[in-house]
Amino acid sequence: MICLSIGTPGLSKVTEALSKSQLAEIRLDLTNLNREETVTIFKTKKDLIATCRTYELSLEESEKRLMWAILGTRVKKGTGNRYIDLDFDSPEDYRTDLIWAARRVGFKIILSYHNFNETESLERLLEIYESCIKRGADIVKIVTNAKTIQECSRVLQLYSKTRKNTLVAFSIGDKGRFTRLVAHFLGSPFIYCTLNQDKATAPGQLNLTEAEKLISKKYYPNQVSKKQLVSKTMAPASKSHAQRAILAATWAKGKSTLYGYTPCSDSEAAISVIKKLGIKVKIEKSRLPKYKIEIKSPGIEELAIKLGKETKFGKPIKNIDLNVGESGLLCRLMIPAAGHLPKPNGLKSVTLKGKGSLNSRELFASNKPLQEIGIDVKTNQGMLPAKITGSLKSASLELSGKGGSQLLSGMLMALPLCDKTSRIELSEPTSIPYIDLTIKAIRDFGVIVENSDYREFKIPGKQKYKANNFIPIDGDWSGASMLMVGGAITNGITITNLSLNSKQADEKIIEVLEGCGVEVSITEYPKYLVMCGDIPCVFKEENNKEIILGSSIEIVKPKHPLLPFELDATNHPDLFPSLVVLALNCNGVSKIKGVQRLSNKESNRAESLLCEFTKLGATIEIDGDWMVVKGGKLHGGLCSSHNDHRIAMAIMTAALNIKEQVYVDNLDCISKSFPDFVKNFK
Repeated sequence: MICLSIGTPGLSKVTEALSKSQLAEIRLDLTNLNREETVTIFKTKKDLIATCRTYELSLEESEKRLMWAILGTRVKKGTGNRYIDLDFDSPEDYRTDLIWAARRVGFKIILSYHNFNETESLERLLEIYESCIKRGADIVKIVTNAKTIQECSRVLQLYSKTRKNTLVAFSIGDKGRFTRLVAHFLGSPFIYCTLNQDKATAPGQLNLTEAEKLISKKYYPNQVSKKQLVSKTMAPASKSHAQRAILAATWAKGKSTLYGYTPCSDSEAAISVIKKLGIKVKIEKSRLPKYKIEIKSPGIEELAIKLGKETKFGKPIKNIDLNVGESGLLCRLMIPAAGHLPKPNGLKSVTLKGKGSLNSRELFASNKPLQEIGIDVKTNQGMLPAKITGSLKSASLELSGKGGSQLLSGMLMALPLCDKTSRIELSEPTSIPYIDLTIKAIRDFGVIVENSDYREFKIPGKQKYKANNFIPIDGDWSGASMLMVGGAITNGITITNLSLNSKQADEKIIEVLEGCGVEVSITEYPKYLVMCGDIPCVFKEENNKEIILGSSIEIVKPKHPLLPFELDATNHPDLFPSLVVLALNCNGVSKIKGVQRLSNKESNRAESLLCEFTKLGATIEIDGDWMVVKGGKLHGGLCSSHNDHRIAMAIMTAALNIKEQVYVDNLDCISKSFPDFVKNFK
C-alpha cells in the first residue's frame, strides 16, 4: 500500500497533502504541529503512522509529540488504522512508555532501524529484525544507505528470511531507489512516497504519481505469459557484425554488397549515419526472408573533401550532426572515424547525437587516449552529445579495456587510414570475442591489424579499405541465445542462420547449455554459391534446395532437470540476461561472473535483472562481481523492461515456465536488436 510521507510544516499543508492518499506517515518532527493540530489530524478516517525521529528532536520533545497523537485519538469503527513508528535504538524506557500507551488505544507498533552511512551484513540485519520483534514490533522497518548493487541485494534478501507482512526494508539514495518498488512486490506493507520531489522526507523517494503508476496493472499492457515457443526459427543478422561492415564499406572506395541483412534499430541507425554523410545505399529484399545492401562510396578521403565543399544558404558547412540512435557501439566506432572528416579548408567538426538511454550512458572513462590520436571530444559531462574536432593521427598509446572493447574497435577501424603505424597497449582486456569480430570485419575489406595476445596491437598505416562485393552478415548469437534458452527450458527449438566460429562472444551459449545437460545437435550445410554473372545470388544445397546461410542448431527437448552452472561472463556481457533465465530454470545454484560489465548498457542490467526477477519470486544474490541465482519456480507479476531490449526478451522467455500471468510495460524496445523476437512466441 502506498504511504505518503508528509513532512511539510503547518496544518493546512499537512491537511492538503493528506487528501491525496489513504495512508500517510505524519513526520511530527518536521511538521511542527501543536497539540490541538495533531489531535485534529489523528481524528481523520485516513490510515496514519505517527513518526517522530529522535535524531531530529530531543527524546522529551519526541515523546511529547507522539503522546499528542496517541492520547488525542482512539481507534474504533470508522477510524483509520493507526501506527506508531519508534526508533530501534531509542532508550528502553522511552520505547516502553510509548508502546504501552499506543497499544491501549489500538495503535500497531513499528520499530525502525536507520543506517545512513552503510549497509551491514545480512546476519547483522537479521539480528536487528529479531530484536525488534522481541521488543514488541508488529512491523520492522530497516533502512540503509546502499552505495552498491551488492548492498541492495543484501537488503532485499531479508524478505525471504523473515515473517510475511512484518518487514519494510529498502535502501535510500539513488543506488537504492529501485529497492523501494521491489519491496512492495516482495510483501512490504508500505511503499513510502513523497507528494513531489521538493517535499521528499528521504533521498530516493518515489513521488506519489510515479508510485501509483508503477504498481498499477494499467502500466503493464503486454501479457507475455501462457505462450509457447515456435519449434523452428531463423536467427536475425548480427547487429554487431552489420554495423562494422556498414562502416567499413563506407570507408572503402567503390561498391560493396552485404548479404543476409535483417533490419533492427541499431543497424538502421548505422545506415542513417552513412546516408547523412552522402553515401548511396540500396536495400533489396532477397529471395530469403532477408535483405542485401549495396553501399556505393567515394572512399573516406573523397568523402571528407566532399563534405568540406557542402554549403547551406550559400555558406560553407562547418559542422555535421550525426545521430547514432541508441547504439553505444555505433557511437564509439564513429568517434575515432570522425577524426578523418574535418579538413583545414573544409569541415571543422562532427557532432554525434543519440536518443533514449544512450544519452545517459558514459561514453568513455578518459579523454586522454583520444587526445593522443589527435582528436578532441567535448561531451555533456562524459555523455552525448559529443563534438569532435581535430584530425586523427597515428600514435602509440595505452588504453584500458576494463569497460569493454567498443572504443578500441573504433580505433582499430580508423587508425589504419593514418600515414604511419600506430600501436595500442591494452590493459585489462575484456570482450575479447568482439575484438576478434572487429579484426575479422576489417580484414574482409583488405585492412590488417597485428594482435599480440590482446595486449598489444600493431596497426600499419597508409592502408585503404577495399570494396567487397560479397560480405555475408553472420546470424546473431546474442538474440539466438535467448531462444536457445527458451527451447532448453521448454520443448526444444531449431534455429538456422548461425555460423559456427563466428567470432561472436555469445556463441559461448552452446558450451553452457551442454554443460547443463542440454542435448545440442548441430548441422552444417554443404553449400556452394550460385552465380548470376559475377553477382552472388543464393546459397543452395547439392540437391538444389534453397537454404539459410549458416548452420542449423537444434536444442533438443530436455529429458532431465537442468544442471546448475558456473561461468565467467566478463567477455560475454550481452549473454548475461540469457544466462540468468537459464539459471532460474536449473536444479540448484548457478554463479555468473561479470556484474561490473552490466552497468553501462541500455539499463543497469544487474539492477534490472535483480529487480524484475526478484519481483517474480527469484532468489538472486549479488556477491562482488558474481550474480548467484537459485533455480526454482517463479510466479506471475508486473515487470518493467527498463526500456532495455535484452531485459524485455529475458522476461518473455522466463514467462514460458510461469503458470500465472506476467505483464510487461514495454516490448517496443526489442526492435533495437531483434524486431521479430516476439513472433517466436505463440
